[in-house]
Amino acid sequence: MRALPDRLLVVTDRHQARRPLEEVVAAALEGGARWVWLRDRDLEAGERRELAQRLLRLTEAAGAVLTIGGDAGLAAEVGASGVHLSSAMLETGKIASPVMVGLVPTIHAFARDGLGVSLIESPRPPPALQDVDARHKAEHDGEGVRALLGMSAHGEADIRAAIAAGADYVTLSPVFETASKPGYGPALGLAAIERAAKLGVPIIALGGVTPERAAQCLEAGAAGIAVMGEVMRADDPAAVVRRYMEALRSSSSRGEPSPGWERAG
Repeated sequence: MRALPDRLLVVTDRHQARRPLEEVVAAALEGGARWVWLRDRDLEAGERRELAQRLLRLTEAAGAVLTIGGDAGLAAEVGASGVHLSSAMLETGKIASPVMVGLVPTIHAFARDGLGVSLIESPRPPPALQDVDARHKAEHDGEGVRALLGMSAHGEADIRAAIAAGADYVTLSPVFETASKPGYGPALGLAAIERAAKLGVPIIALGGVTPERAAQCLEAGAAGIAVMGEVMRADDPAAVVRRYMEALRSSSSRGEPSPGWERAG
């Protein structure tokens, strides 16, 4: 299991962003963010690939990590450090990729060796595993790449399935009521974090986590927090990220680091 890049995971949503997404991400990085999750899965494949490449340049320049949501093939193709999959992708009936032999082995292939195939409906063919493998080996002195594997969860069953699939971390949502996804489901509350933290995988609290609630999530056992709307909708994303970082630092100074966290670099 890989250590997490940071306690704060910034999640993109260009529909909520008040500026072009690259500008918002650049500001978040300026504010201290070191882990970005590209969602925006409604983009056309080529447009999303170009966006991923632009965000990767930004994150690499800042010494940060980029995770791609929902598409291991794209993550491998652009050279991102990780992939984040939804809980629905563990249900093989919802996987449309014609090259899938079995979901869990494919996820393990990406997580273990840095390989990747498309795990969601996509008009573009997935990259050939041997081509991706050859490129990674050439770029990393013949060694495989250990990608960061994250999964979404909305309850204990999802978390256990993610653990079985080899996830490095799990986002648990919605912890609180959230403006980003109103009506998505009842808020799980801090007690859900406490229960989830005992299952053996780092938990990232997602959904309605304000700077004022960040410390509560860590104290309940979360390894970190994920934030979308608060940063995307902000007039000053850098300032908002600084508030989160300060809240997380203050919580850390009051006790031991949460399980699963070790700042990269």
